[in-house]
Amino acid sequence: MNQNQMTRRQMLQLSAGLGAASLLAACVAAPAAPAEDGGGEAAPDMAMSELSLWSMSYPPHDNAWNMLADQYNEANDERNVTVEPKTDPWTTYASGLSAGTAGDLLSIHGAAAASFMATNTLLPLTETLGGMGTIKDRFFSAVMDYYTYQGDVYGIPLHNNTPGIGFITNLDLWQEAGMDPPLTYTHWDDVWQDAKSLTQTDDDGIINVAGLSMRNYHNIQYLCGAIYEQGATYLDEETGVWSVNTPEGIRALTELFHDPIFTHEVDSPDLPAVFNGLAEGRMAMGGIWIDYIPFAATAFPEGNFGFTMRPGIDGADPVVVGEGGWGLNVNAASENPEDALDFIEYLNDDGVMIQWLQSQHSLPCVFSLLDHEWYSSDEAKFLQPALATVQDWVWIGPVGTKYAMDDVFWPALEELSLGAIGVEDLAARLDEDLTDRVQRFREDTGYEW
Repeated sequence: MNQNQMTRRQMLQLSAGLGAASLLAACVAAPAAPAEDGGGEAAPDMAMSELSLWSMSYPPHDNAWNMLADQYNEANDERNVTVEPKTDPWTTYASGLSAGTAGDLLSIHGAAAASFMATNTLLPLTETLGGMGTIKDRFFSAVMDYYTYQGDVYGIPLHNNTPGIGFITNLDLWQEAGMDPPLTYTHWDDVWQDAKSLTQTDDDGIINVAGLSMRNYHNIQYLCGAIYEQGATYLDEETGVWSVNTPEGIRALTELFHDPIFTHEVDSPDLPAVFNGLAEGRMAMGGIWIDYIPFAATAFPEGNFGFTMRPGIDGADPVVVGEGGWGLNVNAASENPEDALDFIEYLNDDGVMIQWLQSQHSLPCVFSLLDHEWYSSDEAKFLQPALATVQDWVWIGPVGTKYAMDDVFWPALEELSLGAIGVEDLAARLDEDLTDRVQRFREDTGYEW
């Protein structure tokens, strides 16, 4: 379990510690040397084109990529795609791109794509996907914005997996309490009432089961959404300056991250963070990415989890700030670019996309799958409340590698949870540190907005 958690966090290291510029500044591989004009027999007219697909080593993804590659290979006499999972993908991708050994196809999460796009390591897919007009009509902007840079698209998203939508529920704990989780909350008062009923303490009054925890690495998404729900913004897109230290930002930090521990007393920093807390039966609800459910089915199949849509501030409709989608990109230095683009065209089909979504139990990236019958099935109906909102999600903005924002927010959230910093001081520090990360990213990579 811990190993799987680290795998997910290791994949975020492109902008944490290593630095985007140091990893990608030299990533554009030199052109392949021309073949020697030697003797010997002529090559066959139709040699098989071998394509390598590098992906994050993650069981649900491994299985899905192999399934789709096998189907493609069986129907194709000219091309063969081999899936090569990488346990530390962003570092491995950058090293491979620099050395000229990276795969032809790279599965890059939208939240990490900015560094690769800004350093010219990916092939534009705009024309392959039908042009910008078709792309805007087909794909949700919240996922495609992460793959868009200076008028071109550099990836095809296959599913949305963002945090910030709602809560993963530990159904066993709900059943023990004689309660059923709602599909959707419409008011935060109801959330806190249920969370208090689900919270458990030991004989000394120490919380040993949280009713609701919001302590998770990716949870800046909840903060951003709550600020939007109050009619405010948190980012100047032109300058990259963050503004969390506002009445709306302070309220969001207080109600979502301070109050669960210090006001409502439904969580404790002594408990594990959400990823492990849910799996260990220490939390009845946790704010985390929605595809925790298919991951849990593989990593700890004894678990029993569901999903509940969160409310908006003051009963407003929730504003979900997505972090992009998992999808596929083409290495600009591929020796077989046309063949790689053929695989992209294969993926850009509803029949193929729904297979990926079924394997991930996740939300679509295209309008045409919103009404697919699978979402009414028993295995997928838990997604329906989120499905009703997905086309209205928004992206976080031109912050560069979005995971760099998580690297700032998560340790700050831990300090807040421990009472080591107050909300207003935290908001002021977030403005400074988040802005600094955006500015450094733009300077290091040449990213222009």
